[in-house]
Amino acid sequence: MQPTSHAPASFEGDQPAVRLSLPSPGPHAAGRREGRRHAVADPAVPVSDGAKVKMGLFYMKIRELIPYLQNHIQMMTDNPSFLTPQPPAEDFLAQFEAFQDDALAVLHAETVLRDAVARRDQRRAAITAMMNVRAAYVQEASNGNRQVILSSGLGVKNPATPVTTLAAPTNLRAELNGEAGVMKLRWEAVDHARIYPLQCSPDVQPRQWVQLENTTKTQVTKKLEVGMTYVFRVAAAGTPGQSNWSAEVIRGAA
Repeated sequence: MQPTSHAPASFEGDQPAVRLSLPSPGPHAAGRREGRRHAVADPAVPVSDGAKVKMGLFYMKIRELIPYLQNHIQMMTDNPSFLTPQPPAEDFLAQFEAFQDDALAVLHAETVLRDAVARRDQRRAAITAMMNVRAAYVQEASNGNRQVILSSGLGVKNPATPVTTLAAPTNLRAELNGEAGVMKLRWEAVDHARIYPLQCSPDVQPRQWVQLENTTKTQVTKKLEVGMTYVFRVAAAGTPGQSNWSAEVIRGAA
């Protein structure tokens, strides 16, 4: 039996859904009552060719699932190969129609919600633009007086607090990357820092600090002499000046 051509059910929410109905008992009714699974005239079991049923319902969207189920119901109706379908045809059709009604109701609600969200977003953009104009008016009319601004129901910005010192970087660490003599040095970022001076020294006293790098990043990779042990420190620098040096980290170049 060839698949029946059909149009998908309406999903606009304001049109009636396609309804299916079962036909009156046909010439195979006796076979149904007797519990036969195959045509009365051909009681032989179909020859197996190893075929397996395939559905993929989990991956179907609602717009695909409903027409798929509709076509299945139509193809099963009066099909002599399936005279006693399970679940029974009447129960299956009733469950399908209930599912279709709920699915269409949800799709209609989603459409209504989508339109409402679009209108809300447009209104928000419009009121935001008007509030920006209103804020400019309040600023000008208040002449910058805090209490007058507050009397409008709008807030007042706190004055910027100048940064006078920078914190020293923390969590400095030196890690080997598997290449001879190569180390990766990393540390945590410092607020308001623009550059990080990085120094190293042989592990001797007193320290013999040399400038290893000035970087805007919080990590650098350096190749050092294999077999030497080094001490590292880093500071943060910016408009307020330079911070104290970080805690030292000692690591051998391998």
